[in-house]
Amino acid sequence: MRTSRFLMALALVVYAIVPVATVQAAGPYRGAALGSLAWVAAQQQPDGSFPGFGPGSTADAVFAICAVDGDPNGFLREGNSPISYLGQHAAEVAASAGSAAKTILAAVCAGKDPRAFGGVDLLAALDKSYDPASGHYGTDLAGHAFAMLALASVGRPIPDPAVRWLKQAQTPEGGWSWSGDPAPGGADTNSTALAIQALIAAGVPAGEAAIQNALAYLHTQQNDDGGFPYQKPSPWGTDTDANSTAYVIQALVAAGEDPEGPSWTRNGKTPLHALLNLQLPSGAFLWQAAVPGENALATYQAIVALMLRPFPLVHTPLAEPVLLPKTGLPGQGPAVLAGVGGVAMLLGLALRWRACAHR
Repeated sequence: MRTSRFLMALALVVYAIVPVATVQAAGPYRGAALGSLAWVAAQQQPDGSFPGFGPGSTADAVFAICAVDGDPNGFLREGNSPISYLGQHAAEVAASAGSAAKTILAAVCAGKDPRAFGGVDLLAALDKSYDPASGHYGTDLAGHAFAMLALASVGRPIPDPAVRWLKQAQTPEGGWSWSGDPAPGGADTNSTALAIQALIAAGVPAGEAAIQNALAYLHTQQNDDGGFPYQKPSPWGTDTDANSTAYVIQALVAAGEDPEGPSWTRNGKTPLHALLNLQLPSGAFLWQAAVPGENALATYQAIVALMLRPFPLVHTPLAEPVLLPKTGLPGQGPAVLAGVGGVAMLLGLALRWRACAHR
């Protein structure tokens, strides 16, 4: 009973942090997304982070918060937010293109300047990872795609060689591999979804061959339940998983596709149906139906997909001098910003209630 009351209270906090206009216009899955976000809020650690694989997973949690137009600065545990946590690890994430890029995307979502985030210029770090000879950011496909998305989020031009490198990394079947190797048979749905979003963010038309071939590849990967696996064949099996399905939904939206349209419907089931079938009563998501247990990363990524939000979630062109607000999302009105402090207080009380309930 205590746990149930706690989750209900936390859900009210999450609803409070989301602007009413956004909730009304967010589409048919906003309730499912907000229910999941209440579960996510309950997982926050005392240092402000969220469970998973270090700063990258906390960035994913920030994306989930931002997807519903919440303010990650207002998600506090013992006075720490996911943004303050990421700031403390800025030097660490700056070491690779992918982690630097994801942190830039998270910082922009939170209204922070990635040029001075935790005392680190993350955009300069991203620039250092770029090889002008090849056009490649970092060492793999994911880091390259996230780098392009990060540049788009701050209004920086994406170098033409970077777009060319991404197109040339496309495999014969139309997808992309995580390593960026264009050899046949290496494509996976996750890398392909990121590549589609990166190309769209770079201004490549959805009708261009690279994107149309990628969509054709995704069609070959869709399961009869409407969802997607990592790849076929795969060491992890070919059952639908929440992470892959969520990433594909984001890519479809970015490319102007309707993820509930006839072309993406199998046996009456769409990718969104498949994703929702993996949601538990707690609001959390399973990774795969046959693998028990609440999966934090699957939940973070599912929330963004349920809100039909592709990357980058926020576009905030950087100006000189820095004009970004210290907290909050760009363009929020005074009423929303004033409410953030109250939400933070409520969230802190709810989390203290949780701690007491488990003593």
